[in-house]
Amino acid sequence: MCILVFRTSVSDSKDTQLIGSVLNNHPQVLQWNVDLDDWEKVLRIVVKDLASENGIADCIRTLGFECEDLDH
Repeated sequence: MCILVFRTSVSDSKDTQLIGSVLNNHPQVLQWNVDLDDWEKVLRIVVKDLASENGIADCIRTLGFECEDLDH
């Protein structure tokens, strides 16, 4: 298990629901949350392994959101 941390452009609960529609169905994602109170709108995702990191960020970007890795 690994935790991915991203800075995003998610702005409200509607955006969170849209992201959830993708993350809830992603086979590598075990758990996720967005901190809407943080100025960076931090998205934390628990995944099975790090191999899925780029694919998950790309999924978020295809929804029209910025998604920048904060771990590196």
